[in-house]
Amino acid sequence: MNTVVTSKEAILKASKEIATKQGLQTLNMRDVAKQCNVAVGSVYNYFPSKADLAAATVEDIWKDIFHKISVIDNPNNFIERVTWLFETVKNGVKEYPAFFTIHSVNFANEDKVKGRKVMNEYFTHIKKGLLQSLQSDSNAKKDTFNETFTQEHFVDFVFSNIITLLINNQQSCYLLNEIIKRTIY
Repeated sequence: MNTVVTSKEAILKASKEIATKQGLQTLNMRDVAKQCNVAVGSVYNYFPSKADLAAATVEDIWKDIFHKISVIDNPNNFIERVTWLFETVKNGVKEYPAFFTIHSVNFANEDKVKGRKVMNEYFTHIKKGLLQSLQSDSNAKKDTFNETFTQEHFVDFVFSNIITLLINNQQSCYLLNEIIKRTIY
């Protein structure tokens, strides 16, 4: 086996290939090293533990999903943003078997914090985009929200439902969009 140190990018590429072909749950240091044709120690130089490797892989998969996105026609239309987000993530995760259901439980108990941190960073980013879209949507009724029913609460509700639809392999977010329309328009 080649003991030459490889790059972090090459290790992540190999890690994502394994996740794509076999699922994220099968990821381990030895297989990644073998795929990169390097010693296992080379992988440990960049990732001190399997949890670190898995967290970096999850983060890189999220980046892949969102770099494959198409441009949304009207980012200030909340319904269009929700549909766009649903379709983008649905299409992106096709490449990674069971990504949603596996990536948060792939970490050992003591390392779940790392996995949740990566997941929460991406979810926070997504929710910020949804909130901006909602706030910019000129068709939304201005009196829909108040101190107890805030835009942030509504975005959390919508986002949770998008994730649920994706986990349940739903092909459409039509019903969610109907609920949104009847609530804010």
